[in-house]
Amino acid sequence: MEKKFRHYEFEGAVLDIPMFYDELSRMYIEEYRNFNEDPAWTAEGCPLMHSVEDACPYGEWDEPQRCNDCGSCRFFEPIAPHALIGACRQKKRLWANKS
Repeated sequence: MEKKFRHYEFEGAVLDIPMFYDELSRMYIEEYRNFNEDPAWTAEGCPLMHSVEDACPYGEWDEPQRCNDCGSCRFFEPIAPHALIGACRQKKRLWANKS
């Protein structure tokens, strides 16, 4: 069987996300890489993150509780409506700020 991919282009970042067929749900599901081990960045230097990554120390949230993951942080912007990956807009996490 030929491997399927979902292609994303987002602010200069190009991602081909492999997909696998899940027998239980009877649908193809995206298989995301570990962006901490293999990072990707937008052209502006924003890191791409998986929405369920643990929140960084710079996370901010609209709810009165602690931001537990990237997806609930106000700086997280999904790359597409259905995607679980997105760009972190926190200025302290920009590529230019990496030492």
